[in-house]
Amino acid sequence: MTTLKDLIVAVKERNLTKDQLEVYRDSMAELVAQMHFELAEIEKECALFLDASEEKTEGGKIRKWKVTSKGQREIELKNYIKATNKMIDSLKSRLFNVY
Repeated sequence: MTTLKDLIVAVKERNLTKDQLEVYRDSMAELVAQMHFELAEIEKECALFLDASEEKTEGGKIRKWKVTSKGQREIELKNYIKATNKMIDSLKSRLFNVY
C-alpha cells in the first residue's frame, strides 16, 4: 500500500504523464476512503467516551477526548482528509490541462 507521504512526494514531480497522474489521483482517492473508514470508527469511540465521561460540561468532555491517542488521531485524519482532497483537486486540474 502506498502511503500518503509517498504520494505527496511523487505528485510534486511536474513532468508526470497522463497515466501517472490518473494512478496518483486514484491512489489518493483510495487513501481518503480508508481514512474516512478509520475516522468513522474513531468517532464511534468518541461518542462512547463522551457519554461515559464524568466531566460536567460538553467542552470539558471534548477537551479530555482530544488529548487521548484516539482524539489525536481523529484530529490528524480530519486534516489529512482535507489536505488530500485539495491535492486530488490539483491532480484533476493537471489532468484537465493534459487533455
